[in-house]
Amino acid sequence: MSEGPAPDFAMQRAVEILASIYERQQKTNDVPPPPADKPIVLFSETVAFDITQTQRVDVERALGIAFAYPARGWHTYCVRGPDGARLFASLFYSEGALIAAELYVPKVERAPKLEPRDLTFRFVPGEIAVGKPITSLPEHFGRISALAEKFGAYQEMFEARFPGGSAYAMGNGGTIERLAIYALRSSEA
Repeated sequence: MSEGPAPDFAMQRAVEILASIYERQQKTNDVPPPPADKPIVLFSETVAFDITQTQRVDVERALGIAFAYPARGWHTYCVRGPDGARLFASLFYSEGALIAAELYVPKVERAPKLEPRDLTFRFVPGEIAVGKPITSLPEHFGRISALAEKFGAYQEMFEARFPGGSAYAMGNGGTIERLAIYALRSSEA
């Protein structure tokens, strides 16, 4: 006894094509696009955080001494975000050179109650800022779903590589909540 008519050839082929598209997307979902041709910088008119050349002495000359947060070694300033929101700019140095910079909405209650400075930061090139829609990211940012699963604070994560480093945009509900740049170790470059 048969369980019904066998699917016709066209329907079976359509299912195979859709399955192959899905599998291809799953394999390429975490592969970053080709690198940008110049460094991505976390920029304000007062100071630029460029992991290829910014020195701690330059940052402290422009902004003063930072607050030690969120962990030992990090240097944090509070700046203005969209609509006057408080954002933290956290920096990490190695031998006086900037190797990591993050701009983010503080999400924990234990975050220090720092007064925000009248500075706004954004990624350049691209004019990417915290509070903008994730859809505003340029094409050199690729989705990284594997990291988003590990770092539960953000539903969406994107990466762009550039000479000497990587840039990340992370967000929830379609809005960017964190921007980060990290220097690549010489073994990764």
